[in-house]
Amino acid sequence: MRKRNWTLFLLLVALVVMMVTVMVACGEEEQTTTTTAAPPSTTAPGSTETTAPGSTETTTAEMETLQIGAILSLTDWYSVVDAADKVDIEYVAQMINEDGGLQVQGKNYKIELVIEDGKSSLDGNTAAATKLVLDKKLKFVVGPGAFFNLATTPIFEQNKVLHVANYNGLNPAEMNKDTPYAFLGLDPITQQSAALKALKLYYPEVKNVALASEDATFPAFEPHFRALVERTGLTLAGDPVLYATQAEDYNPIAAKIKALNPDAVWMPIGIDPTYFGIVKGLRTLGYQGPITFPIDAPSVIGALGDSATGIVGILSKQVEDPYISAPMKRLLEMGDPKRHVFGLAANALYMLAYAIEAADSLDPTEVAKKWETLTSIPTLYGDGFPSGAQLFGLTNHAWAHPIPVCLINDGKAEYKPWILPDPTP
Repeated sequence: MRKRNWTLFLLLVALVVMMVTVMVACGEEEQTTTTTAAPPSTTAPGSTETTAPGSTETTTAEMETLQIGAILSLTDWYSVVDAADKVDIEYVAQMINEDGGLQVQGKNYKIELVIEDGKSSLDGNTAAATKLVLDKKLKFVVGPGAFFNLATTPIFEQNKVLHVANYNGLNPAEMNKDTPYAFLGLDPITQQSAALKALKLYYPEVKNVALASEDATFPAFEPHFRALVERTGLTLAGDPVLYATQAEDYNPIAAKIKALNPDAVWMPIGIDPTYFGIVKGLRTLGYQGPITFPIDAPSVIGALGDSATGIVGILSKQVEDPYISAPMKRLLEMGDPKRHVFGLAANALYMLAYAIEAADSLDPTEVAKKWETLTSIPTLYGDGFPSGAQLFGLTNHAWAHPIPVCLINDGKAEYKPWILPDPTP
């Protein structure tokens, strides 16, 4: 009997100890939750762990979310550019978010990209813009590129959506004095200024160039290309030679170019398969003059083999380039450093983020007004500068930046100092 009572006594003691322990623990937990709880948020949070200076205690800071639209053609023929650009615009959003997001009126905003496929057609881009603006109710959009802005600018402007084109096809309907919400990440004429300046710098004997370009957009570009050649101090070797970017055989195009007997060949607009096909054709026909076009050095060397010589390339971004800008190097190091970086949509987002912070506003009208006052803006390539005020009828809406330059000879790349192109009038 005594033994049984002693056993019961021990069980009661153990039960009391357990209850006290639970009560103490609950009290501590309640106190901790009260002092560290984050304030409620009506937006999807993106939280980061922060540590106060001089303290080891961590607290949770909530970031609100700002959705920014992007139109990229991820299917059909133009996906050769935009599918690659999608990777880098996502990296740039990640880069900005890792640095604390956008700081606007004392709040930090995490960028959330809403990407729509323009499907490499005007109708596809119209549908993409309509979805972003009318369905998603977004106020900031990056893209599209090329002449696809024809399909999107009216939608954006009617709804006062600030839109930053990757670049455009110079059709007046894409951007003009009556499109106050339209901005341009890269003035294409200024970009080509760098190509011709590099050609003259490294091949000073060149006096005339054969202009060979993609046919669909060339009518809008032609007067500006001709004026650029004249401003650069060169002359055109005969009439421009035009080509389709979806052609299967570029040898006839190469033959037409060679027949002009130019000192050099300049191909301002096209896509990689086009450039590679024409260069191979020219070298096969025995043409030995320099050829300039936008390149990705590893792709050119890999695709052209022995034909990869006498190339004056612009826009190739490589980690091993000793002149590479710090933001571009960081971007390359975020993924496969050997990937082909077009750097168009990614740069447009980088610039837009700066403009939003400079305006300290999420109102697209206020951001547009502030952007018009900027005379310099950070880009992935270095300090950007306004270009084309006369061409587009807008002040500080079109921009340019330093351009990478790479010479390729005998299948080897030699990186040169980046060129500061001349602003377009």
